[in-house]
Amino acid sequence: MRLFRMELYKLLRRKAFLAGLFGTLGILLFYFFVGIVGEERSTVNGKLYTGREAVRMDRAVMEEFRGTLSDETAGRIIEKYGFPSQVEEGYGGFRDENYCNGFITEYLGNGWFWDWNDYRVSTSLKPIAQSELGQAAEKKGEGFFFAYVKGWAVLLDMLQLGMILGSVLLIMGLSPVFAEEHQTGMAALLFTGRDGREKDIAMKTAAAFTLAALVYGMIVSVSFLAVGMVYGFDGADCLSGMVTGQHAISPFHAVSLEPVSRFVFLVLALELLAAFTLCAMILCVSAHSAQAFHAVIMSGIAWIAPLLVRMVFGGAGYLFAAGTPLFLIMYGILDDWYNMIFLPVFIALGTGTFCVMDEFRTVRTSEPGVPVNRK
Repeated sequence: MRLFRMELYKLLRRKAFLAGLFGTLGILLFYFFVGIVGEERSTVNGKLYTGREAVRMDRAVMEEFRGTLSDETAGRIIEKYGFPSQVEEGYGGFRDENYCNGFITEYLGNGWFWDWNDYRVSTSLKPIAQSELGQAAEKKGEGFFFAYVKGWAVLLDMLQLGMILGSVLLIMGLSPVFAEEHQTGMAALLFTGRDGREKDIAMKTAAAFTLAALVYGMIVSVSFLAVGMVYGFDGADCLSGMVTGQHAISPFHAVSLEPVSRFVFLVLALELLAAFTLCAMILCVSAHSAQAFHAVIMSGIAWIAPLLVRMVFGGAGYLFAAGTPLFLIMYGILDDWYNMIFLPVFIALGTGTFCVMDEFRTVRTSEPGVPVNRK
């Protein structure tokens, strides 16, 4: 444990890492309060609310109609708040809606909104049984549960941005683990210590994975605290299609029928897997690098390269890219691969295992003539 604590302390005490960590959390919170909360708007009884007040009003409006959605409930919502109708150039969606009448109009209204110059204001509602909501409820064998789930949608966006920033932070913080010692000539000296070469490699690896877990934990904690403070986490039993925009609620898309809580849990698991896989890749690159700067550059290229693979090879490339750290942190992966999620998971596990084994082999044999102390 002494050697592990020492290696972890060496990683944590770097000024660049600490500055990057606080910068990551600062950017995440700035995006939340300015880019998300600051853009909220809700129209209730003809009065426009913005920012945090809009969230508060939407949550309050929702309380009256929370529960199993029926045609009678949908009718009362429209009777009380009307159909959204205000359109503004350059703004997606109707400007004068709140959470309740916006949702009802989108799924049950006879109008549409494709663009600011291609829309039709709804004038009536179709029965729930004839909509995607009714078909989804029928497939689930239960009524459609209606609640305020905006907090979960915001959380997914926060986690995705946070893990992108966290990935960059890990590349900067972990690339020097082995490369810096090669660069300064300290590797040969360190590996002749009483703890032995193999134990030293193991402790460096354990410290690196612990750091990855700490970064992941801080991003997740800050995201949950910020979102919970403003939006809350009501509606955990609602269908996940209510919080994902790619396929929305569809009886033909299995993941959209899963509870929001299960969907978010799977996203969190995939993002943790992404953090550990990226950690393994960085350590492997660092073990092969003679300078820390080269390790940072090569780790960054390895992290972003799957995006190019996806673009060049299309669907076949997406199969490989889906199991890489860059794509695993995007919750759209779960939308796309839900029925075959084991494929990207196996790719990630295989990549991580190979990288750790190669890291051990490379570092263990990097200084010929130095005996391995197995004591």
